[in-house]
Amino acid sequence: MKDCSTKLKLASPKAREAPLTQTYRHDLDEAELVALGSYAGVTADPKLCKDGFIYVADVSETVDSERYGLRLDGRDYIGLAVENGASLVLTTSEVPEHLEDSFQHLDKHLGSRVKLLRCREPLRYLGPLAQRIYCNNPPAYIALVTGTNGKTSTVNFARQLWHLCGLSSCSIGNLGAVVESGSVDTLLWERDPVLSVPETVTLHKIFARLAEMQVQHVAMEATSHALFDHRLDGVKASHGVFTNLTHDHLDFHGDMNEYFRVKMTLFDSVLAPGAIAVLNADADWFDPAAAICRRRGHEIVDFGRKGKALTLLERESTAAGETLQLRLGSNIGSKTVKVPVKLRGLFQIENILAALSVVLTSGVDVDEAVGNLAALSSVEGRLELVAETDAGAQVLVDYAHTPDGLARSLQACRGFTAGRLILVFGCNGDRDAGKRPEMGRIAVDLADSVIVTDGHPRSEDPEAIRGQILEGAKGAIAVAPRTEAIRLALEEAVAGDTVLIAGFGHENFQVLKDKRVPYSDKATVQTILESERKRQ
Repeated sequence: MKDCSTKLKLASPKAREAPLTQTYRHDLDEAELVALGSYAGVTADPKLCKDGFIYVADVSETVDSERYGLRLDGRDYIGLAVENGASLVLTTSEVPEHLEDSFQHLDKHLGSRVKLLRCREPLRYLGPLAQRIYCNNPPAYIALVTGTNGKTSTVNFARQLWHLCGLSSCSIGNLGAVVESGSVDTLLWERDPVLSVPETVTLHKIFARLAEMQVQHVAMEATSHALFDHRLDGVKASHGVFTNLTHDHLDFHGDMNEYFRVKMTLFDSVLAPGAIAVLNADADWFDPAAAICRRRGHEIVDFGRKGKALTLLERESTAAGETLQLRLGSNIGSKTVKVPVKLRGLFQIENILAALSVVLTSGVDVDEAVGNLAALSSVEGRLELVAETDAGAQVLVDYAHTPDGLARSLQACRGFTAGRLILVFGCNGDRDAGKRPEMGRIAVDLADSVIVTDGHPRSEDPEAIRGQILEGAKGAIAVAPRTEAIRLALEEAVAGDTVLIAGFGHENFQVLKDKRVPYSDKATVQTILESERKRQ
């Protein structure tokens, strides 16, 4: 494989013998996209180009796990793409200054064999082209779920519920691409340490494989980064889901208004007019989200305590979980039901209602869908009970890594904790630093004992990160490394206590500087408890 450092190296345009085949467009119309769909393949990775491929050269987030979060300029690698066989280069109308001379002349490769097509935001067309080339017959129901918290649980609950109703189904996101068909679970795409949403071309190949497997019901996460990078453009989605919007990723988006704008591109541009918009009526940003959906002509299905389509009337705690009283509106059933679930916490209930709203608007019988809520299982790494200590304390891990997510997890734990609530958590480096003291304040307000430790420090000083958390967490203590913080929490816990270890959830690695080292909160808990038992 050629090294990605091979860039465009060109000479003066006066030296050309054959005319350069260049076409300029502001936007590509449907006819042009159909014509481009006849090419052998499409990619934004120059290393993957082959004969007859389209290379989309634009700025996007790398999918290289060794360069997590790095944004690469695909225009720098046109030379490599062409050398690898690209027949058409789709790139930007504007030319970066350092490539001005290069773009004037492509004699070595361009002309009769390679065409150059320039347009506004070429990355927008990677998805539509991938859909045409790789997956002309996608699954009938594709629900895209966006929001700060709850995406992973919602898509997994939807997959479970469809499966319980006898339908082959798939969830795509933070836990990979998981298919439930009959009694077999199939992992089509391994969970990615970098991307919760697959790279664009990979995604459409997954859809094609699902169609071959006759899987017609899919729920997948739609992160703000994926929406910003147009990774979901071209997806033939039937549903869009909005769970909530709270403080996160402001290091990338700048402020909450821009964060909201990017989230809403799901409803404003990815979804075709008339699609089903499932919205959390209790979310702070519900009203502007609903206004966008109405303007686009989407069918709004709102859920929650304020929801009209699916109303949460009452919650009652039980030994096994909760019992919910729900009122279904005229568009999804017109009845009031009482149903038990095995999960606890308002945030989990909201995720269940979001999933139920999707399932009920995908042709599933109301009584069957509602009746199967009782069989839903918790999602890996989401308020997951992983152990009970010999002293009688329960130990849970959770992926909560935002202020709102941490607050909701702690509130849920408080509801079933007879004794003290002990929290172990940290914050990640090279990410939104503004939420660190805020999460510290939430921790000491809602937990009885707080141990601040390391998350993924990345390139930052872990001690400095802990210090920023402690600015808001008066009375908390700092312990590192993470293993020792967990050990201390387990030693401190007695009968009736709950130990919540937040931030990593399902993750099986920790990022220390530029290294991704094997690590698991769940495995750490089990190792510590087993070691203690052997010493007794």
